[in-house]
Amino acid sequence: MIAVCDLRSPSMGEFLWGLEASGWLKHVKTILDAGIFITKAVSEEGASVLVHCSDGWDRTAQVCSVSGLLLDPYYRTIRGFMVLIEKDWISFGHKFNHRYGNLDGDPKEVSPVIDQFLECVWQLMEQFPCAFEFNERFLVHIQHHIYSCQYGNFLCNCEKERKELRIQERTYSLWSYLWKQRLDYMNPLYRPDHSQTQGTLRPNTTPCHFRFWRGLYNRFEKGMHPRQSVTDFLQAVKEETQQLEEEMAFMEKRLTKLETRETNETHKNLSDQPKIHHFQICITKHSPANTPQDYSTNLKLFPSRSPSQGEEDSALILTQDHLKSSDPDLSANSDQESGVEDLSCRSPSGGDSLPSEDSGKDPDSDEAVFLTA
Repeated sequence: MIAVCDLRSPSMGEFLWGLEASGWLKHVKTILDAGIFITKAVSEEGASVLVHCSDGWDRTAQVCSVSGLLLDPYYRTIRGFMVLIEKDWISFGHKFNHRYGNLDGDPKEVSPVIDQFLECVWQLMEQFPCAFEFNERFLVHIQHHIYSCQYGNFLCNCEKERKELRIQERTYSLWSYLWKQRLDYMNPLYRPDHSQTQGTLRPNTTPCHFRFWRGLYNRFEKGMHPRQSVTDFLQAVKEETQQLEEEMAFMEKRLTKLETRETNETHKNLSDQPKIHHFQICITKHSPANTPQDYSTNLKLFPSRSPSQGEEDSALILTQDHLKSSDPDLSANSDQESGVEDLSCRSPSGGDSLPSEDSGKDPDSDEAVFLTA
């Protein structure tokens, strides 16, 4: 497989012949077939399955973890996939030091066992794009750190060696780092309510459904033109949409606060204004005739006119209908209770006199009407 990836400007025949001669995709297909067999036995037949091989720490981990992915949707999430590797590979006793050449040892022990498992996961992601919460970058970073030895998860051959060397105390965990950066590994096509996500996966293992994982094996190829993957583009669109939605929610909340504040200020201004509760009508006796200047002085509501104009000045005419339209409090009372009648006054120059209630009153006397708030 490495020889195929190292070919410089190969023809189509050379590339396909090298890919077939490596037998890489044949191994991947065999692992998936074994995982599907276990999945059917558990989900359809309800049988218990015992998985073992000659040694017990290579093929067993591969097929058990693949069947776990097919059966349980939890293992197809970011956190669940970490738990799956921790359970079926690290705690199970996969020999990381021997298989990946971390220390000087027998070259015959070196074998990319977990790489085959990661490619099985990628092949499943290609057939079920909505079933996995993580994206391709997540798998590539895990594969990279298996060989980098920057974290202590993939050191030593078993749990006993890790405890003796105090790996957990002296090294950092890869899972903590990946979990902090989990937003970079989210699959934009993932749907928790999708039928693929909830149910058991049943992949098709015919040869036409297997692809060459260019994102892993040719990721350092300098001769290839840089190209943004579709998932990266969708992830960028999703993040931008989420940012715009958060900004819109913030602006709506701010607008609600401003409207509330404006409403409160309006009510406060209305409450601060003086309220006219009622009108008090005072009728007094005045022997001499009142001049327009008297009305303007007392009432301060109507402009006065000069007597020389020869026009009749009206002081104030208050009727029951006028009171009903001006003040609802007064309209509820009767004329007798409020002391209001159909009143009129005449000007000094002439006009009708005010009708007297008693015949014994002086007809020359006028009744002045005063309006006070």
